[in-house]
Amino acid sequence: MQLKLKEVIPGEGDVKSFVFTPSEAFSWTPGQFIHYTLPHKDADQRGDERWFTISSAPFEGDVWITTRVNSEYSSSFKQKLSAMAPGETIEGDLPEGDFTVDDPAREYVFVVGGIGITPFLAILKQLAHDGKDIRAELLYANRDENTIPFKAELDAFARQHPGFKITHFIGNDLIDETALKAAGSKLNDPIYYVSGPEPMVEAFEAKFKEMGIDAAHSKFDYFPGYDSV
Repeated sequence: MQLKLKEVIPGEGDVKSFVFTPSEAFSWTPGQFIHYTLPHKDADQRGDERWFTISSAPFEGDVWITTRVNSEYSSSFKQKLSAMAPGETIEGDLPEGDFTVDDPAREYVFVVGGIGITPFLAILKQLAHDGKDIRAELLYANRDENTIPFKAELDAFARQHPGFKITHFIGNDLIDETALKAAGSKLNDPIYYVSGPEPMVEAFEAKFKEMGIDAAHSKFDYFPGYDSV
């Protein structure tokens, strides 16, 4: 499936959203991802393939790739992506993945590092569009309080949905076991979703085992290529 670049929307700090129009109609569930191929000269060792969560909601129609792009540190794939002009295309497979909220009536703790917010952004936008509420605690870790991805959109959702609460963790203020237990204590039998840089998610997976949070009450979404939030 070809996706044609429509526009690039700058976000907070080095975050960019690349808005693509698909060549054919298809549907996805908020929280799913797409495998992309973008051939380019002088590709680095990571090659010309990537997997990105769709940060747009299905009702929006267009497919958004939201990622961090740094002119000095980003891969050749991201440099090529950033250099694309409107009208140019990227190849994408059909959506995959089960990092989705299938039952909004359940209660959730969302544990997020930086750009790992993208699946939750799609989930929350679709819920708002459908007029559905969710009861969830969002624990959101970022390096800098001035460059929190999609902070305005998240704050707006929290204002409109009293059951959705956000707690920010900035810099060395980490999401620890105490914070996890405090969030979980506010809810009834919550499911814990963790999304962010791969080392962070792996650390929480180990922490959950220590805390006795089993596989039926946890889901993980690993963002490779990021060492920190």
